[in-house]
Amino acid sequence: MRRDVRILLLGEAQVGKTSLILSLVGEEFPEEVPPRAEEITIPADVTPEKVPTHIVDYSEAEQTDEELRQEIHKANVVCVVYDVSEEATIEKIRTKWIPLVNGGSTRGPRVPIILVGNKSDLRPGSSMEAVLPIMSQFPEIETCVECSAKNLRNISELFYYAQKAVLHPTAPLYDPEAKRVTSCQPG
Repeated sequence: MRRDVRILLLGEAQVGKTSLILSLVGEEFPEEVPPRAEEITIPADVTPEKVPTHIVDYSEAEQTDEELRQEIHKANVVCVVYDVSEEATIEKIRTKWIPLVNGGSTRGPRVPIILVGNKSDLRPGSSMEAVLPIMSQFPEIETCVECSAKNLRNISELFYYAQKAVLHPTAPLYDPEAKRVTSCQPG
């Protein structure tokens, strides 16, 4: 069993990455949002799986491409955040973020990805129709969660799914590309 989990939040500017983190920690929507949240460690005793969880924010404005590559390399799971009311941020999942996370991956299994549709309070209905083709194209996507940092909707669930993708991965057991169960080697 892992001793800790490192979750990295990526996505276009203004999709709400920092707001999601601050809403989780403060249990209310932040009045003022900085360009980037400091790395936050959630102690083991308050997580469902009882492991310390590190949540890392990414800001294109404040970090270099090299810093981003280093963060991706250190991450156990990546949450790609998009704005459910902005079609362009959904398209960037396929064209920019997933290739960036796993495109140059030579380190064995791909990093699990959770798609996070934020700002669900701004759009009636669901964005799932738009992301389902992306989910079927990339087997490393574990799940998709729609949430609202503003309404505190599904925020703890999003981080729970991210933790679960690391602690109880489907990847070593089931190879979605080959569509078969694989042998399980301890990691």
